[in-house]
This record gives sequence, C-alpha cells and structure tokens, in this order.
Amino acid sequence: MLKYIFAGILCAFSTGLIAQNTYSSFANEAVLFSQTGQSGTARFVGLGNANTSLGGDISNISGNPAGLGFYNRSAWSISPVIRIGAFNSNYRVLTQTNPNGFDNNEQSNFGLNIQIPNAGVVFHNQFDEGSDWVSGTFGLGYNQKSSFYNVKNYAGEVGIVDGLYNDFVEFTLQPFLDENGDFIVYNTIDDIIPDFENNPYSDLAERTGVLDIVELEDGGYIVDRYDYDPETEGYFTTSSRQTESVETSGGLSTLDLSYGANYKDRLYLGASLNINFISYNQERTFRETPDNGLLNYLEIRDNRILSGAGAGVTVGAIYKPINMVNIGVSYTTPSFLVIEEIQRITMITRGSGIDGVGEYEIVNEVPSYSFVIPQKLNVGASFFISKYGFVTADIEYIDYENAQYSSNQGAFGGANPEVGNELKSTYNVKVGAEGRLGILRLRAGYNYLDNPYNQLNLADGQSFNQGRSVVSAGLGIKKRDFFMDATYSLASQNNATFKPYSFGEASSAPGLVESSTTMSSVRFTIGKTF
Repeated sequence: MLKYIFAGILCAFSTGLIAQNTYSSFANEAVLFSQTGQSGTARFVGLGNANTSLGGDISNISGNPAGLGFYNRSAWSISPVIRIGAFNSNYRVLTQTNPNGFDNNEQSNFGLNIQIPNAGVVFHNQFDEGSDWVSGTFGLGYNQKSSFYNVKNYAGEVGIVDGLYNDFVEFTLQPFLDENGDFIVYNTIDDIIPDFENNPYSDLAERTGVLDIVELEDGGYIVDRYDYDPETEGYFTTSSRQTESVETSGGLSTLDLSYGANYKDRLYLGASLNINFISYNQERTFRETPDNGLLNYLEIRDNRILSGAGAGVTVGAIYKPINMVNIGVSYTTPSFLVIEEIQRITMITRGSGIDGVGEYEIVNEVPSYSFVIPQKLNVGASFFISKYGFVTADIEYIDYENAQYSSNQGAFGGANPEVGNELKSTYNVKVGAEGRLGILRLRAGYNYLDNPYNQLNLADGQSFNQGRSVVSAGLGIKKRDFFMDATYSLASQNNATFKPYSFGEASSAPGLVESSTTMSSVRFTIGKTF
C-alpha cells in the first residue's frame, strides 16, 4: 500500500533528523554537493590535483581551460578508478551506567567501488604562421568532480535513562505527548489524524502496530506504545539493540565544452561551459530489536534518490613570465542546479505481540527545488627544472557559506533552509611534483581540504572538524603518440556527526554517531594523440 504525504515534513525527518548540537542535514549535503574531490586524469590526481598552472592534459577540459592552449596535437584519454573504503563508526549511546554519560560502540567495515570518472577528447587547430595567436584547442569531456560513495554502519544498545525510554518507538510517540511528557487526550479519533499525517514515522508506527490508539474509560483517546504492561503500569521493554547501515553512492559530474588558445607561447586563455549533473542515492536500513518478547524487530528502509542538472562557466589564464615558470588562475561561477527527489520509507514489524499490517510504505515525490553550488577560485604556480621535471602548487577558495537552497513549490515545508551560519568559506592547499627520466614519469602529491564547518558545540562539549588530507603517488609512460598513467591516492576524513533520531533540543538521547572514512583509490589513464 502506498501513501503520498507532504514533502517538507518528510525531508526534515529522513535526511539526518535535525537536532540541537548537530549540523543540519541541509548543511551536510551542501558540503557534499559543493566540495571538490580527486578528479581528472591519473596524472593530475598524482600531483595532488595541483593543476591550475599546468596544461596539455585532458583534465584541463574541466579544470583550467587555459591549459588546453598547451596542446600541439589532438588527443583522447579515459580514466577508470577502483576505490576501496575503510569505514569506522562509534555509536555513543546515552546511558545511566557510564559515569561519562555515553557508552562507546565501535565498528569497522570495508567496501569496493569501480567507476570511469573521467574521459575526454581534444581537437587541436594550428593557426597561420606569423600570427601572434599560435593555436587553439577545443575539448569535450566528462568528469566526476566528486564521488558520494560512503558507508556508515553502527550498532549499540539503548535503554532507560532517568526514567525515560530512548528507543525508536518512544521517538514515534513524541507527537502525542505534551511538553511535560504527559499523554495528550483527544476527544475523538478524528482529532488524532492530523498529528499522524504531520509525522510520517509515527504514521508508519501506528499502521505497523507499534503505536496503539487507546480509548480511555472516562472518555477520550490517547496514543501509547504497543508494549504497555497493565500490571506494573509501565512497559515490558527495558532495552533495545539498534543497528543501521547508511550507504550513499553517485556523484557530481560535469559535461564540459572548453576552448583554450595560445598567444605567443606566453599567455594561454580559456573558457568552458560546465553542464553539471548530480546523482545521489542514499539507502538507510535501521533495525531495532527489543528485549520484551512481543516484537521480534522493527526495521525501517529509507531510500532517497536525487537527480538534477544545471550549468556554470569557468574562465582561466596561464602566463609564462619566463620559460621555467607558469602562473595560473581559474574562476568557476556559482552553478545553479534544479533537483528532483523521490523518497521511499518502508517500516516492517515482526512479532506475536503486535497488531497492524506488518509492513507499510510511504512514497514521497518531493517538489523540485534548487541548489546553488558556490563559486570557486584557483590560483597556482609551477616551477620547471629543465627537462627533469617540475613542482607545482595551488590554493583553492570555495565559498561554502553562500551555498543556497530554494523552492517556490513548498519542498521544504516553509522557509528555505539557511546553511550559511553553519558553513564557512575555505582555502584548500594542493602541492605536487613530477620527475622525468626519458619516457618515464614519477609523481607525488598532497592535498589538504580545509574544514568547511563553523564550530558548534556538540553534545559532548567537543567540536566537529572535517578537514581532509589526501596523499598520492603515481607513475606514467609518455611517448609521442601514446601515454599511460597510474596513481594511488589515500584520502581520510571525519564524517558529520549525527543522531539516528531526536527527542528535541533539550535531549541528548539516544546518542551520537561519529564516523570516519579512509578511501584508497587506484586510478588509471590511457590515451593517444592523433
């Protein structure tokens, strides 16, 4: 059975469950959709993506288009990648037995991802002899700017703290309790319906039997948990085992049409049209297993699929003041994306002590909304050591605090989310070096991506930092009409801390999930000139 509900409510519940002392899901996704990853060919990834002042590479199609002016022949290349992720999590569950207030529940797992994130072709045109403009090159390419591949698995046991239940069933009961925690008494069953309609998880809980509508002896109705014990006037549940797997896939990709020109072998200018595509798939599987003997388990399967497209423009220049020095700059305008989203939330209950259908699904086609990827500025320089190689460095500015959501169709159920107070602009540092010995190329690079989050005080008094470090090393072979490169990179980051669900701003229950990701990648590039 399917039911369509108001989009804004479902967005707020199923994209991270906004709560005090955690960053909003909108801020987390603004960072995800805006940040740069390890993109381009194996050559440029091996240099730490420090490529603003370099040219003659297919990566210039989606990077600094001025670098296309360095080409003296047409060429194509394709770059597959293998990613192996190591994912660590810690479910810090609120507890009354631990003097520090939280029990740690650490867990690790691994995953594999294979893609072709970069491919392109350039067509070179030599101008007439005697012209100050030496040549021009047109490029058409596909490039994945960032990968959304990530996994967060956690597990822990929640119980009763200060007389209050912290399990998910109690969370679904909250709309039917007043500010003092007492039951709201409804005159009729019809009076309850709006509270179910405005709270999708509570609606699912009632339909699958873990919330009951109870008629009072002296008149009126309340909503209560399924596990009420009439003998003790309490509940049979004392603790519940919780597990969740959160898997994300997809990425932000561009189809780029670029042109770069060479002026007197000193100045290189370029521009590109960047057609952006976003594909985001998040699958969450949450399971709660209580100890009451009535319910075997409760499971929630939450699938969000986002897709969208938009456009931006990149302009760039590279200047050679002397033969051994390149200075480069590129600017990418804010890019406007129109996003479509669909969500499917299924709740499944199994047990002998509950009533209900056992499985129910809500499908929500969210009204379209827009997201503005913030502007980016790159400045770099390269220093060449004769024919033996070069060193290169970039500084990248990303204006995260001006990332924006908007919708004129009610996608957010009210005002547009404001993420500027949660995020800040960043300066990323990239350095790399290449050594040359005949046809052999050896490369190494380092990339530090600054923390885009403003500091908030988390529930345990600490602050979250998502500064990321990437180290890379690679080698290649370059002949006149053929080239091949391979690069290994290792990236590590902390993921945004979140709550599985929230009992409100004043509560730390049920706890916090902290996680980190270490991604090993092997990227290959094969190409040919023509």
